[in-house]
Amino acid sequence: MKQDKKMLYTIAAIFMTIFGLLVGYMIYFTIFKQKEMSIHPQNTRLNALESEVVRGTIYDASTDERGVLATTDDEGNRIYPYDDLYAHVVGYSQNGKTGIEALANSELLYPNYSFLSILKRAFFNEKFEGRDVVTTLDHTYQSNIAEAMEGKRGAAVVIEATTGQIKAMYSNPSFDPNNIEEDWEALNTDEEDSPLLNRATKGLYPPGSIFKVITTLADIRQGSYLDFTYDCTGSYRGDDFTIKCFNGTAHGEVNLSTAFAKSCNGYFVALEEKMGSEALKQAAESLGFNQVLDTDFGCSVSRFNLTESDSDFEKGATAIGQGRTLTTPFHMAMIAAAIINDGVSMKPYVVDYAMTSNRQIKDRNMPEEAGVLMTEEEAYQLQALMEGVLDFGTAVSLPEKNLVVGGKTGTAQNETDADHSWFMGYAYDPNDTSKAPIAFAVVVEGGGIGAQALSVSNSILEAYRK
Repeated sequence: MKQDKKMLYTIAAIFMTIFGLLVGYMIYFTIFKQKEMSIHPQNTRLNALESEVVRGTIYDASTDERGVLATTDDEGNRIYPYDDLYAHVVGYSQNGKTGIEALANSELLYPNYSFLSILKRAFFNEKFEGRDVVTTLDHTYQSNIAEAMEGKRGAAVVIEATTGQIKAMYSNPSFDPNNIEEDWEALNTDEEDSPLLNRATKGLYPPGSIFKVITTLADIRQGSYLDFTYDCTGSYRGDDFTIKCFNGTAHGEVNLSTAFAKSCNGYFVALEEKMGSEALKQAAESLGFNQVLDTDFGCSVSRFNLTESDSDFEKGATAIGQGRTLTTPFHMAMIAAAIINDGVSMKPYVVDYAMTSNRQIKDRNMPEEAGVLMTEEEAYQLQALMEGVLDFGTAVSLPEKNLVVGGKTGTAQNETDADHSWFMGYAYDPNDTSKAPIAFAVVVEGGGIGAQALSVSNSILEAYRK
């Protein structure tokens, strides 16, 4: 009898444990996975609503007629008034769903079950209306960037630093979502241009010299960053390798401020040798490398691969943003945003709120802190260095025009083609505190000669002034 009771208690305990785990998983699923599943393109419940609900309109931040980014006509066709301008960020809703069409899928198909709509459905077989979605996107930024990127490959991202609102996201080559079904096969097999790829969030590029922001942060955390100087002769010569400065320029005796502004490769190779690869790895990972970024907009994971066992050449190359390091424009814009926001990273978001047909606001997203990436003091030190890049460094040609602008240029070597051109930075208006500071990142594929990312960055600054 005692043995039987013991067995029953054991079995009961096992079942109670399993039941507890199931309850725990359901709670976890409801709290943490509900949104992910609600926007999943394979969610059959939402797909079934397509036959009953007219998909809502997507607006930019203005919510006026000019701000319509996606709508549905009387025939039930999805219309994108700006053709390819917002193709990657707004996405499409045929042949699967991408971009905001996927992210806000549950809101766009949320039926308006008013008394009148139920009567129309019952007697006239009219579809219910889904909610409209208002985004954080700003047409001035998006159109300025597109004009500056004409004929170029690459991407740009603009984020409001203090809130995390995504103001622009542009990728080129692009496509016309109005013709997604007719052009699907050609778009999906175009390996040369990859027009369906959102280069802003999914494009992984060697960062080149913009990575020196991270190398600098690693050195700042060593506590003696102002003490180190280096005599640049135009190249750094190791035991069995040589790393040159751009065009072999000899910068002479440089400290961190001058080396950062002039983008002296030799200085940063020597800096890595002084502090070690582990310090560099810790700084990179503290800024989000090798981990999923905290944002609803899916983004490739930036890669940092360096160990103490790697060669001296690999360590030196990594310190200047080459080697096996890869990142996205979206990630670098997030880092720039944290720097100008005194070290605090805000979670980037692109959907501001949903609204009903009578413009009643529903489900407004609020700014949310993603984490503290660095101390205020570290952020201030990086700000001073980045503003020096425009004052007397490699971006002196970028006109500030009464703005305070900080940034870092980069020329990233590309094994298969011409070098890429980068710029990451921020801007704020010291005379208008009502305007939130912006952060941005631009990459132009093969645009290294002529630093083409600077011209695109100038278009962003012009939009900010407006």
